[in-house]
Amino acid sequence: MRRKLAALLPLCLLASGCENSQHAQRLERREAIREAHLRSLRGAATGFEDTRWSMSPDEVRARYPEAVVVDGGGLELQSERWDMPATIRFSFAQEKLATVTLYLGAPGDLREAHRGVASMLQTKYGEPDEARDSAEEAARQRAVLSALAGLAFAAETIQAVQELRPVDASSLEQMNERAWMDSEDAYWDTQEYTLLSKWNTSATKVHLLGRRVGGQQGLSLSYVSTVLRAGSI
Repeated sequence: MRRKLAALLPLCLLASGCENSQHAQRLERREAIREAHLRSLRGAATGFEDTRWSMSPDEVRARYPEAVVVDGGGLELQSERWDMPATIRFSFAQEKLATVTLYLGAPGDLREAHRGVASMLQTKYGEPDEARDSAEEAARQRAVLSALAGLAFAAETIQAVQELRPVDASSLEQMNERAWMDSEDAYWDTQEYTLLSKWNTSATKVHLLGRRVGGQQGLSLSYVSTVLRAGSI
């Protein structure tokens, strides 16, 4: 028995050594993943361009000497971004940079301008966490309502045939009115609509908004600190 135990002892030690080695490797991998995650957070963009959150107004002005003080204590400058005229406003919470908002003129196709800026943001932040188009949403709702109206008219038509009577005139009128309203709404959706794309990182919320109302249109792009928000502290 003692000989058998003695023979098994090296195997047990070897197995224990292998297990300890594997455990050490798992710890090393876990630590490497943790360090990589921390590096990514430290290296992640925390503000607009080369700014960072919590910068003082003087620090921001040192980066953008042409910025001027505006009502409320923020800074603003007239510039150009992505071949569009831009008004850039820096807002602070207790003298710490908390929000940067760009107001972009988009004289051409607003959807094309929105797609262009969103595409450039995607190269930095990835796919948006949320993307909305009010015209597309309205079109989907109209399609559902039109389908329901069509089903109702079809049911009325079948019932009229079964009862050997004319189709109810009010049902046909409702169908025609629905089609006319859909056509008018579709037109106005080309004239007035809202586009929205959102990205959320550990440090920054990025919102790209496009809006066309009453023949006027424009884009706004906001970078908001997840910790410091103007007026929140």
